[in-house]
Amino acid sequence: MTELSGMEMKFTVIKNADIEEYLDEGEKSDLSRLLWKVGRLRKLDGKVAEQAHLVISTDESYVQRVVDILKENGHWGMKQDPNQLQFEIVDDILVLPESKE
Repeated sequence: MTELSGMEMKFTVIKNADIEEYLDEGEKSDLSRLLWKVGRLRKLDGKVAEQAHLVISTDESYVQRVVDILKENGHWGMKQDPNQLQFEIVDDILVLPESKE
């Protein structure tokens, strides 16, 4: 089993086939509108509007080698991000952490 502790949840990835299979036309339109908005605001901030990223499934046989390369190059480890929420799924139920408020 690959050691994934410390992995920063920096990206949200949705498989295109899942979008086609599980979203209705209105939801696809909403998603497209939201992605366009993020890209437009990134561009206004002087960032690249659309970036390409490599995605590696954690069940691939070679994932530990990729994790090791990321660690060697300083691209691994948790950073506190107030926009990210850590959660787990237990018996098909989304379990959120307890609020500190």
